[in-house]
Amino acid sequence: MTTTDQDYKQFCEQRLVNPYPFFARLREEDPVHWCEPMKMWLVTRYDDVFDGLRDVERLSSNREAMYRDPLTPKNRRLAQRLVDHLGNWMLNVDAPRHTRLRKLVNIAFTPRMLRSMEPRVECLVHNLLDEICASRQTDFVARFCLPLPATVICDMLGIPDDQQQLFRRCVAGLIPFSSAGGPGLNDHIDEASRSLDTLIVSFEQLIEDRRRLPQEDLISAMAAAEAEGDRLTKDELFALCVFLFLAGHETTMGLLGNGTLALLQYPDEFEKLKANTDDLIDSAVEEFLRYESPVTRGARLATQDFLWRGKSIQKGQTVTMLLGSANHDPEKFPDPDTLDIERHPNQHLSFGFGTHFCLGAQLARIEAQIAFRAMMQRLPEMQLDTDCIEYQPAMGIRSLKSLPVRFR
Repeated sequence: MTTTDQDYKQFCEQRLVNPYPFFARLREEDPVHWCEPMKMWLVTRYDDVFDGLRDVERLSSNREAMYRDPLTPKNRRLAQRLVDHLGNWMLNVDAPRHTRLRKLVNIAFTPRMLRSMEPRVECLVHNLLDEICASRQTDFVARFCLPLPATVICDMLGIPDDQQQLFRRCVAGLIPFSSAGGPGLNDHIDEASRSLDTLIVSFEQLIEDRRRLPQEDLISAMAAAEAEGDRLTKDELFALCVFLFLAGHETTMGLLGNGTLALLQYPDEFEKLKANTDDLIDSAVEEFLRYESPVTRGARLATQDFLWRGKSIQKGQTVTMLLGSANHDPEKFPDPDTLDIERHPNQHLSFGFGTHFCLGAQLARIEAQIAFRAMMQRLPEMQLDTDCIEYQPAMGIRSLKSLPVRFR
């Protein structure tokens, strides 16, 4: 294994705390790189990643091969239901099916519904900060970054309070498979399968309840959603429920944790945001997204043979656009490895681009803007309380295991 491939393997396992020197080396030396251990191409420059995300002619969003190919023959049989389920995620399908699914979901996932969530987000933020302010030190991920978006997406979907912990545990069991890649997938099949089974049974009951007695929530809206006489199939509805639940809190948890850590590591930027919160909150959140993207990749499947920067991409190979590398490309972002909450323009790719632009981007922004605004007011003396930064071991998501902080 080359040094470059070893670095990428460590990054996938989230043991590479600072991957940006590695990304810089790839951009400079081999911007379209074949990673043999992971059996995929790595694309690292901003312009290439941007082009790859919108290339629907040569690159498919179907990721089944990425999950299936690294498995042993025996495990392929055991994991088939998992792979089939992930193949129904809106993230992993192409037009015209993706167009149809997105159209149906957009009927439910409206700007009006997002605006209606703002008072609830405000209330949750301040309730969590009430508890945090009563202590002198805490794990900010466990006490704030995780419960806030998890509760918000549970409320939006309509998951009852007494079931939310069960759903969170099941998602935690599914993520090591759904967000992984490479040979390590073989280690997560049993737990992910059990978690998926529990989620499906639980969502099946909730969907049945909402069809019988609709409420003001996403499950009710999606169950009833119609466009041109077309309804979601049962498998599609299950897949959307699981995907929205997972994506709705894991990525926003990463944004909140990564953004908080960045502010604590750049005290001058922290002071700047405290002094001018109203004017800088929007640009600060965009910079947190760019500086440490919660989503690490945009994975695609080559649908034909073609040349890319002199490299022969073969039909059926996985092509992975590294979003964090693109967001630190000095050709696009001056001084990219420095946090600058006044950065403008800031055309980061953390929400993807094109037809698969993140459905929950506006919700994530709303939650982060409300959260960081409140933090500037109520936690102005927060400081980092550890020298050891560890990330969750999930290839596709960049989020902290914990964030010990203290208050003066």
